[in-house]
Amino acid sequence: MDRLEYLEIILEEFRKDELDEFISNELKINLAEVKSSHFFDNKHRADIEFHQIKSFREVLSPIGTGNVFLNQVEIGCSIRDVMIIFSFDKESGDITFNFSENELYKGESSDVKLNVKKVLEKLVDLKDKFNISNIKIGFESASDDDTCLVKIDQGAVDLESAVQLILN
Repeated sequence: MDRLEYLEIILEEFRKDELDEFISNELKINLAEVKSSHFFDNKHRADIEFHQIKSFREVLSPIGTGNVFLNQVEIGCSIRDVMIIFSFDKESGDITFNFSENELYKGESSDVKLNVKKVLEKLVDLKDKFNISNIKIGFESASDDDTCLVKIDQGAVDLESAVQLILN
């Protein structure tokens, strides 16, 4: 039996003041898609869930972490069973998307290539729109150099090369 691998996409040094716009306008998370969630509200010293949050910036201040497990999320293409982990310090933090490799590598090879390209295009768009310093894509844990497949940083991105790195 094959061991199931998990892919990660890490948005590094995401600015906390842009978090609410990102979650509501980019991810457009529908509450019906939330399977489970857990956040800790520092202000009220209590565990809370995704649907109770009015401002993610406030809940994750001064520092904070939380997660939400979704039926699906749209990141260039629809990806099912995604855990999104938020980990923030005072000004910025990381947003990690974790999901089964089967979600990206299923279907005909032409479909897989197209989906990988759509995901990369969406990530490049997000990097520019939210001034994200680095985006790492790889197998869990994508933060490690030996499991990171692609790093999108301040330089120009060669999408075709990046697609090939993820497909191989």
